[in-house]
Amino acid sequence: MRKISKNILLISSVGLASSAFAVTATHPVFAASNTSKKTTVANDQAKVKSAQNSVNQTQSKLTKAQNDLNTVNKDLTQKETDLANAKSATEAANGKVAAPNKSNDEAQSALKQAQAATDSANSNYQNAVKDSTDKQKDLTDSQNKVTNLEKQLTDGEKNNNDIKQKVTDKNNEISDNQKTLSGLQQEKSKSDAKLSSAQNNLAEKKQKADSASQALQTAKKDLGSAISTNESLALPQSYIDYVTGKSTDWDTAKKDLQDVVNSHTYPFADGDENDTVYDDPAALSETDQKRLDFYVKSLIDSVKSQVGSTSKLTITDGSLEFAKRYTQEYQSSNYVFRKYNAIKSASSIMGLDEYAVTGYDIAANRQVTSRSISIINGYVYNSYEFGTTKMSEIAKAAFDLVTQELANPTDYNNIINNNGYFSVAVTTQDDKFYVCLLTINPTNVPSRFNTKEVVKPSQDELAAAAQKAQADSDQANKDVKSAQSAFDQTQTENQKLSHQISDLQKKISDDQGAVASLQKQLTDTAKLQSQIKETKDSLPAKQAALQAANEKVKTTQSKLNDCKTALAAAQKEAANTQSNWDKVKADASSAQQKLQTAQKAYNEAKKKQEKLTASVASLSKKLAYEKKQLAHAKAVLALAQSKKATTKKPTKKAKAPKKTIKKAKKSKKVVVASSKFTSLKGSKKAFVGSWKKAKSVSGYQIRYSTASSMKKAKTKSTKATKVKISRLKSKKKYYVQLRSYRKLSGKTFYSAWSKAKTVKTR
Repeated sequence: MRKISKNILLISSVGLASSAFAVTATHPVFAASNTSKKTTVANDQAKVKSAQNSVNQTQSKLTKAQNDLNTVNKDLTQKETDLANAKSATEAANGKVAAPNKSNDEAQSALKQAQAATDSANSNYQNAVKDSTDKQKDLTDSQNKVTNLEKQLTDGEKNNNDIKQKVTDKNNEISDNQKTLSGLQQEKSKSDAKLSSAQNNLAEKKQKADSASQALQTAKKDLGSAISTNESLALPQSYIDYVTGKSTDWDTAKKDLQDVVNSHTYPFADGDENDTVYDDPAALSETDQKRLDFYVKSLIDSVKSQVGSTSKLTITDGSLEFAKRYTQEYQSSNYVFRKYNAIKSASSIMGLDEYAVTGYDIAANRQVTSRSISIINGYVYNSYEFGTTKMSEIAKAAFDLVTQELANPTDYNNIINNNGYFSVAVTTQDDKFYVCLLTINPTNVPSRFNTKEVVKPSQDELAAAAQKAQADSDQANKDVKSAQSAFDQTQTENQKLSHQISDLQKKISDDQGAVASLQKQLTDTAKLQSQIKETKDSLPAKQAALQAANEKVKTTQSKLNDCKTALAAAQKEAANTQSNWDKVKADASSAQQKLQTAQKAYNEAKKKQEKLTASVASLSKKLAYEKKQLAHAKAVLALAQSKKATTKKPTKKAKAPKKTIKKAKKSKKVVVASSKFTSLKGSKKAFVGSWKKAKSVSGYQIRYSTASSMKKAKTKSTKATKVKISRLKSKKKYYVQLRSYRKLSGKTFYSAWSKAKTVKTR
């Protein structure tokens, strides 16, 4: 069963207090409630007194508000009367405005009409004056024009006679010069044919001289190569003993061989005129190609003679052709193993077994002037620009190739102790050039392979060839000088004729231009006579037009004077009506201002009345409520007093000791040091962040998202001060935040998130 509140019973009716007393005295529920709350009469009396004070204060405020409202109502009535009076005064003032306004409008309209008429009359007068002035000027100009034209006619007739005589003289001079020009042009045609013949003869002689010079240079190179004394290699005795089986000390033999190699003198030196310079080492001339082959053969033959080898490596037309094919295939190949591919391709072309051909090569550096690197589809490509390569550098590489193979017992045996055909090829790849010794096994070579030996000419033969080439070159140069002299003489005569023709053509052209200019200067006398007649015929009409214009000036001037008189009268009338209109407008404006002031005062009084009316209503409502509260407090007091009179005083019980309740300690707030990124960089589908170590923290958390609101953010924890977040989208912008955390007594505490930073992946 629910307990019924005593307050509900008391509020139900103050008039039932006596019956309430009876109930509460005997009913066990109310007796228990009174005992538990320990309500005292003194407390109820204090409540009654407090409620009575509230009622008195609210009653006082209500009385004052009602008095203020009465005062405001009286003031509002007065303001309403003032507003009505102001409206009446304004209506009366506005009623007086209409008539003066109409009169003023009519006067202003009449003034505008008078002004327009005056302006029109003045415009007509000004136009008439201008027209008269223009016609007077036109007549005077026509009279002056007749005088000027008659003078021009007299001067023109005299000028035309002088010009016609000059034109006749110039035409005679042009005719004479044209006859002279025709003779010179015929002479020039003969000279052109003679010059062309001399030029062809000179070109033919120069071509022969160039061929003779090239033949002389080739002969000198061949002779220089034959005279050279350093195309052999003197082997050390220790090396000879080793390769002939007399010794087994390879280390000593190899060391002594290297010493000989280091002290070797090459067949070319800096500044040697026979030391040809090449932009592309792979493009040797036929002469230098043979010189290189003979040089390598001389080196190998010198080694064979010292070790007693009877085998023979022979240079043939076929082996030279194979070297040429090898070079072409090598330079056009894109294979990684270019040498083997070039041997295979060249062998196939010449019908050789590719396994019958062996290539021994060595690389040497080219002079690189610039280098650039490009990446295409993931591959790195090098591009070079090269300087020149001397024949002496190629010969040194060939020498190094031979000595390199001598230092390899297997290759030594293949080259020194076997018969075969051979040649030397030079190729290029990237920043290197390669010298390759190609040997061909003579067994089973096809019949189409040319085995004719290419023999190095003797020194005497080369000397005789050089002497003959020198004599041929000297004779060719003499022929060039003779042809050049004949050509120069013919060219001088031809140029002289050209200048004479050019000068005469210019003279004829200038004279023809002068004739044309003179003809343009002729005066058109017929035109002048026509203009004089036309102008004289127009004079009577222009004189009549001038007289009519002068009459119009007089008429428009009279009309203008009449309009000015009417305008003065209209201006006077408009000034009077405007003055009267301004006075009436001022009175209406004053009345309107007073009306606005009265309306404002009325509005303020009305607002004040509404505010006080609302205040009175609020205080009345509050007073009614407080009176109910007072009645309730009095009923409670009466109930308490009745209970005190009827209830026995209970036996005092021993007070139970007060329980001491310890207040729970407030948990101390844990502050975690914050962290922020010191570096945040994007990488391929990832980003890397780092930060400084924070004091007294257990670790760090990183969260990241593609949205600035961190929606659907992912979080990663770490104890390090650097982290890499991978497996992200490429070329994407991410928002990243960082915070610290600390674990204490089994709980985890966090710092605030750092301000979001952005990073873009690659």
